[in-house]
Amino acid sequence: MNLIRVFVAIDITNEKIKKLIEGIQRELLQGGVDAKPVELENLHITLRFIGEVPQATVNEIMNKLKTLKYTKFKIKIKGLGVFPNPSNPRVLWAGVVEGAKELAELHEIVERLVGKYGIKDDKEFTPHLTIARIKSGRNKQVIANLLTKYQDLEFGEQEVVEVKLKRSILTPRGPIYSDLLSVPLS
Repeated sequence: MNLIRVFVAIDITNEKIKKLIEGIQRELLQGGVDAKPVELENLHITLRFIGEVPQATVNEIMNKLKTLKYTKFKIKIKGLGVFPNPSNPRVLWAGVVEGAKELAELHEIVERLVGKYGIKDDKEFTPHLTIARIKSGRNKQVIANLLTKYQDLEFGEQEVVEVKLKRSILTPRGPIYSDLLSVPLS
C-alpha cells in the first residue's frame, strides 16, 4: 500500500525572515556544528504532523480541513531556542512572540478536525520555526553562543493568510515538500 507522509503547516513567506535565518544557518555551519539546515523554501510552522497515511485518509483529511474557519492574523518571529534542551540540542528554532495564542487556537482546531489521523500527538504544542536539525554534539558551544547572541533578534513579521496540508517525501538530500491543499483564512 502506498503511504503518503503529510503534515499541516503555515509557510514562512517573508523574505526578510528567510534572509536572517539563512545568516544564522551559515554561522552554524561555519562554526563546525554537525547540522542540517532547513531549506529556506521549506521554512514553516507545523500545526500538526500526521505522518504516513494511505491516499484515502489523505482525501478524508483534505475534506475535514476544507471546513476550517479562522481569521487572518500576524505572527512575529523573535529569538532562538533549542529542543529538547541546551545541553542536548537536537533542533534549533526561532520563536513566535506575537500570534502564538492564535497559532495555539489554530492547532486546537486542526487537532479537532484531523487529530484522529496518523501519529498521536501528545507533546505540548509550542509554536516554533525549525531552522536546523542538530545531528551530533560536535561544537555544541557554537549553538550556545548563537542562542545568547540572537536571543532578542527580531526576524520580522508576516500575516498568516492560509493553512496548508503538505506532503513530505524524504530523500537522502532532505525532504521535498509539496502543497496538497491550501485553506484560505478569512
